[in-house]
Amino acid sequence: MQSTKLALVGQPNTGKSSLLNSLAGARVIVSNYPGTTVEITKAKIKVQESLVELIDTPGIYSISDASAEEKVTAIVIFGENIDGAIVLVDTTGLERGLYLVFQMFETGIPTIVALNFIEEAQKKGIQIDTKKLESTLGVPVIQINPITKKGIKELSSKILRVNELSCCPFIVSYDDHIERAIEIISEGLAETLPLSKRFIAIRILENDKNFFKYLKDKTALDKAADVLTLHPNVSRDISITRYGEASFIARLVTTITPKGRARSFGDRLDEVLLNPLIGPFITFIFFGFVFAVLLFAGGWLQELLMAGAEKYLINLLPTRSSGLLSSMVAQGLYGLAAGVAIALPYVFLFYIFLGLLEDIGLLSRFILSLERPMRKLGLSGQAFIPAVLGLGCSVPAIRVMRILSSEKERIQSAFLFACIPCSSRTAVIMGIVGFYGGVSLALSVYFTIAVSLLIYAFLLKKILKTIPQPLIMEMPSYRRPLLNNVVVKGWVRMQDFVYIVIPLLAAGGALYGLLIEIGLTQFIIKPFEPLTVDWLNLPAETVVPLAYGFIQKDLTPGMLVAVLGANLNDFLSPIQLYTFGVASSIQIPCVIAFWMLIRELGIKNASLITTLSLAYSLLIAGLMWRVISVLSIL
Repeated sequence: MQSTKLALVGQPNTGKSSLLNSLAGARVIVSNYPGTTVEITKAKIKVQESLVELIDTPGIYSISDASAEEKVTAIVIFGENIDGAIVLVDTTGLERGLYLVFQMFETGIPTIVALNFIEEAQKKGIQIDTKKLESTLGVPVIQINPITKKGIKELSSKILRVNELSCCPFIVSYDDHIERAIEIISEGLAETLPLSKRFIAIRILENDKNFFKYLKDKTALDKAADVLTLHPNVSRDISITRYGEASFIARLVTTITPKGRARSFGDRLDEVLLNPLIGPFITFIFFGFVFAVLLFAGGWLQELLMAGAEKYLINLLPTRSSGLLSSMVAQGLYGLAAGVAIALPYVFLFYIFLGLLEDIGLLSRFILSLERPMRKLGLSGQAFIPAVLGLGCSVPAIRVMRILSSEKERIQSAFLFACIPCSSRTAVIMGIVGFYGGVSLALSVYFTIAVSLLIYAFLLKKILKTIPQPLIMEMPSYRRPLLNNVVVKGWVRMQDFVYIVIPLLAAGGALYGLLIEIGLTQFIIKPFEPLTVDWLNLPAETVVPLAYGFIQKDLTPGMLVAVLGANLNDFLSPIQLYTFGVASSIQIPCVIAFWMLIRELGIKNASLITTLSLAYSLLIAGLMWRVISVLSIL
């Protein structure tokens, strides 16, 4: 069977992932904000008698190495041996899209151009002469709508004949000096190259170090420099020429019919959401509402799921069984049950909210509105995404940190997860502090965590000296969300949690059972008792739930009741309940989150973040106990 490999390339929010879903029927992420498709998504489809592999690349503005998204796309273009590419272009911004199209032409890879959002362009009075554009570019240009399937059949037929497309479509011509420099560099290149000589020569002139390895004649650089004396910034001049050609062709094929100057509802809404004073306030209020809904609906679902897990999973164990294996199996099942109860009500519901915000077009507005406040903490607006995810579960939130452009920013963001209460830590605060000490005491724990986060963030900013990268993102149009698409996205995003995290939760529970049976619990915990008794003023036994809370935070409430008794008010005063809530909440929440930190940042950084976060929680809890004690005496 004939096999063809194609890359989907385009700027952010042009609908690449949506097209992949339409072509392949694959359940892939469809995003409305940059950064979602940082990882490459692949799908295989059968078109007539041919097998076609589609590779969805991240949204990029140009083919270079300036961002993480561009580096990932380069992996596909340079290393996947693709047979062709489909470049998606937003019809409402044809000029911007053509810049990327021209770069793809220069690579020598057969290219098909797909125009998306035709209907939106028409509503704005923009009409594109597709036939004229196709004739000018010398490649197929197809109008598509992945949602309604418009143009998908025609695009599929072009995919089968991608190898027959012209390898020499419209090529941007630069001025004589730059063209001569391109010839000189091309003559000095090796014979075996992954892409066209012209593209590699241009990338070398644009000072992309990744392409210098293809130069066999190093003197070519000096020769090219001699003819570029009138171009002190040749990279800028190349970009200006591309944009000039793109602008010329866009005007050539575009007819604009004025639609009047009446402001739409979206324009009025943007004035509010993007207001530097009102926008951040509305964003915090909105996510506070989302958090409240998650607590109510998630708590209700968690209770149902835990009851079902206990009835159909935990009760399967023989009641009189004992021994090492039985203890490990029992605790492993408890960990599995806890994972299911967290994944479905909290993580999945949060992803449903996130999917709705993306499809509507609100999430990018919220991110932009928080750009200024987040920069005060040394972070970019995009750091708000993993922070909000952390309210559901720290594990997927840590994974999403990869959308941040710099390693320092990812490390600083990871530190802050110690002060972002996930659903498990919320269970500790509400189930222990709130239930036994009252709502006001629970709210005081949340307030302490919030203040601690701000202090922590400013300290980290001073120590790490992070310089947030500029936030560049498209503002997608407001669109009506599709419920099926939102649900599919929620499931896709939760797959790692289901397939990786839940099994590790079960393994963590089994490890807990092993430690109990071999009698290592007291041996491991005893060295920490001075901190518990002397510094935190808590009963010595509370070191058990504090220590095992690192393995799995869901174990904390149960372990506290197990070591002290069901009526905690007989053993802990309100101040001690508060201190325990703070000490158990300001830290990396579980061993699974620690493992994810290792995976994302390496064991050295993960260990440093975990150790300092634990020390910070003990410091804050101990200091607050002393402050409250002094104030109560006064």
